[in-house]
Amino acid sequence: MNNHQETKKYDNTKDSHWHVCGLVVQAEITKMEQVKYALLAIEHTDIPLEEAGKGKLVVIMQSDDQQVLLDNMEKARDFDGVLDLSLIYHEQDEVTV
Repeated sequence: MNNHQETKKYDNTKDSHWHVCGLVVQAEITKMEQVKYALLAIEHTDIPLEEAGKGKLVVIMQSDDQQVLLDNMEKARDFDGVLDLSLIYHEQDEVTV
């Protein structure tokens, strides 16, 4: 598995809650780069691990709005090359400003 060091900054001052979701994305091996590019175009999304030979990605999505997260997961599920997307983890933290 490869580690990706890219992290994205976020503004957590908008709401009193911050949501973090851990996903496993199964992609067509021949479309892995395309899928990764599309996922990383989603705000507050990171790919900390991948197993390219098996078409598996561990994806972290974050937002201060739970509906935005749900919409982003549905959008990702519809990307060309995505075979399956599974929510593995969800955490809601209260933000102190």
